[in-house]
Amino acid sequence: MDVLSRAERTLELTHRWGYAPTIEALSKDLLGGSENPGDIAAMVESNPRIRVHEGFVCISGHESLIEKSRPRVTINRSANGAAHTIALEFAESLLRTCPLVDCVGLSGSAATGGYIPADDVDLDLFVRDDTKYLTYAVALALGFLVSLRAWKSGRLRKVICINVIWTRTQTQPFARDDEALAFELLHCQPVFGERHFHQVISSNPWILRLFPQLDREAMTDHRFPEPNALGRIVAWIGRHPTMLTISDRLGRFASQATYSFVHWMKRKDTQAMERLAFLRRVKFPYEFFQD
Repeated sequence: MDVLSRAERTLELTHRWGYAPTIEALSKDLLGGSENPGDIAAMVESNPRIRVHEGFVCISGHESLIEKSRPRVTINRSANGAAHTIALEFAESLLRTCPLVDCVGLSGSAATGGYIPADDVDLDLFVRDDTKYLTYAVALALGFLVSLRAWKSGRLRKVICINVIWTRTQTQPFARDDEALAFELLHCQPVFGERHFHQVISSNPWILRLFPQLDREAMTDHRFPEPNALGRIVAWIGRHPTMLTISDRLGRFASQATYSFVHWMKRKDTQAMERLAFLRRVKFPYEFFQD
C-alpha cells in the first residue's frame, strides 16, 4: 500500500473516533509506520480528496472535525498533564485495592492529544482470567469516589471511564485482527504494567504489521504498589478459584446493575444513546457484558 493510501486509511480511523489529527499526529500514527511530517504534508496537500487547514488534516467532507479538534488540541497542551495525574493516582488506588490487574493504560482523548477538562479520563485494563467483573466493580466504586472528590457546583460528573477490560485469554491472541483494534492499542499508553502490554503486542504479530510503531521496548515500568487491607483480601480471593468465581459473578451482577442504571438515566439523550450503540459495535466482542 502506498503512503497516500495509508494516510487516507489512517484518517478514516481517526474520523471514526470523531477527530481530525494534525499533520504531525497523522505522520506519527500512520498505518504501516511513521513517516516524515514534511513528506506527508506535501503529499496530502496535493490530493483533492484530503483537506488541510492550519496544520490539521481530514478527508473531504469531514471539515467540521477540524473545527472541533483545533480548540481541543490547544487546550490539551495545558490540560493533558492533569489527565495523566488523575490516571496515575487512580491506577495506584486500583492496584492497591485490586492486585489482579496486569496493566493500566491511558486511552481516549488524553492519549490522542485532544483532552479537555470536561472529558472523562479513559483507561484500558488488562487483567487475570476470571477477574474481569470483580475488577470492573472495584474500578466503578473507586471511580465514584474520584467523582465525589471532584464534585463542584453541585454537579456530580464521571471523571474516570473504564474503556475496556481484557483478560489474558482474550489477548492471547485477540479474536479480532483488524485496523480499528490495532489503532486503539496504538493509543493505549501504559501507566502501570508496560512490560505486560508489550507482551500482549508481541503475542499478536498482526498488530506490528499494521502499526510497527508499537515495536518498542518497555522503558519506565512503574513498580506496582503494595496492596492495602482490602487488596490483600482480594489477592486471597484470587488464589482460591471457587471464591474467585463467586466474587466475579457478584462483580458482574453489581457492575451490570450500575451500567444499566446509568444508561437508563440517559435514555432520553439521543446523542448519548447513539454513542453507546456506536461503542457496542466497534468494541465487539470486548464491550462489557458481550461475553
